[in-house]
Amino acid sequence: MEQLDTASASDRHNLVCYLGSMIITFFCFYGFNYLVTWLTIQKTGNPQTLGHVMALMMLPAIGLNLVAGQVLSHYSAKTIMFVTDILTALLFIGAYGWFEIRNWTITGLVVVAILNKSIGVFYKLGNKTALPELFASTRLKTINGYQTQIRQLAIVSATTIITGALLWLDPATLILIMGGAFGFSTWLDWQFQVSPSAPSPQGAKHSSYRSVALPKWALSYAVIGYLIDAVVAVCIPWIAVTYLQGHWQLSWLLTANALGILLGPVVFRRSKPDTLLTLTLSAGICLLFMRASLYQLLPMMLVLGVLRSQTNIQFFTHIQQMPTSNRHALMMWVLTIIDTSTVIGSLLAPRLILHLGSWALPMLGAVIVGFCLIKQAIDYHYR
Repeated sequence: MEQLDTASASDRHNLVCYLGSMIITFFCFYGFNYLVTWLTIQKTGNPQTLGHVMALMMLPAIGLNLVAGQVLSHYSAKTIMFVTDILTALLFIGAYGWFEIRNWTITGLVVVAILNKSIGVFYKLGNKTALPELFASTRLKTINGYQTQIRQLAIVSATTIITGALLWLDPATLILIMGGAFGFSTWLDWQFQVSPSAPSPQGAKHSSYRSVALPKWALSYAVIGYLIDAVVAVCIPWIAVTYLQGHWQLSWLLTANALGILLGPVVFRRSKPDTLLTLTLSAGICLLFMRASLYQLLPMMLVLGVLRSQTNIQFFTHIQQMPTSNRHALMMWVLTIIDTSTVIGSLLAPRLILHLGSWALPMLGAVIVGFCLIKQAIDYHYR
């Protein structure tokens, strides 16, 4: 009984520290990204420029995921999270000093965003790998659900807070405040109590990355999902500015999507888990109805958010529960592949807009639906 009480106390301690760290990380990270995205749209109004900026922010992730996997084979996930939070705090504090000395520009902001994303690659891999070391396997889906909800709540709240704060504070001061918040997050990271049964990184580093079996079909659905996210992230702001001709409409659309992602874990909590194929097919069907009309886009953004949140929860829980002693290598390859798909989506979106205009999202949906139906037909044939 004493062991159960100790384990329960440890679990509660990890949950409080982990959720606290996530709240700070997501609020600051997405608040900063919103600052970059909104100013880029305001200054240029060009979807291609926004796509290029988002792609530049993602490009370091492709190669650095492989480096992060090697680093994680020598150091614990807890240590990686701790160090990356320190580096992010120093980056933002240094950026504040730089912008105070020189007038800030979008170019300077993008450079800081690229460095922030580069550090974040190591943090994200450490974060995803640390979960099985901190919590029981049966709780991973619940924790992933909490993380998804906090992430979206941070996105919605951060955009409102940043927009309001810019009325009184300059961007450099906001970046300094974020740097201080990341400094506090380092203390929370260090409080994690890792399970004694978790495999040590020293024990895993001798295993070959070639021995890691990637879940091919599950990974293909994740790739499609992140491709959807990247294309929507460029197309929706462009449609709001070009067709709907209003900034509040963009805020409503992003809020509807975030609300859907917040509701995702709640909607699916008591239902039988849907397969990744069903969720991906449903997301494709949702895109079919996303024309340049506020009354069509609002409900579809809400439904798409619900579907995407559940897809991510199902996928990462599946990866984290896989029986492997080399989990850091498996997660490394998974994140490398899905980050690459995000870059491709960011570069693809402006070209879809250029050739298809407001039909860009419906046409992407048609391709995804076709792929899923072919996969379903193949599965039915070989049953």
